[in-house]
Amino acid sequence: MSSDLKSNYEFMTSAEISKSVALKIKKIRKKRFKTQELFAKHIGMSFGKYARFEKSGQISFQGFIDIIQGLDRVEEIVVAFNEDKEVIEW
Repeated sequence: MSSDLKSNYEFMTSAEISKSVALKIKKIRKKRFKTQELFAKHIGMSFGKYARFEKSGQISFQGFIDIIQGLDRVEEIVVAFNEDKEVIEW
């Protein structure tokens, strides 16, 4: 995949999006918590489960919400589901 398409989520598979989001979360986590172990403890998740998420991007939806809450980013996710967008009728 070319570098210009890597940043365009529209052309990524769900696995690629998951890994991309996990990398973004890792960068944010490193600024505030330094280690995966400290952050996992902060959010009440096992170290192994969190480390696996950063590596693979795979986690339950509830686990994802726990991570987002731990980074104080819930509002950003909720905004993505606002219903203000134009509805296309088929």
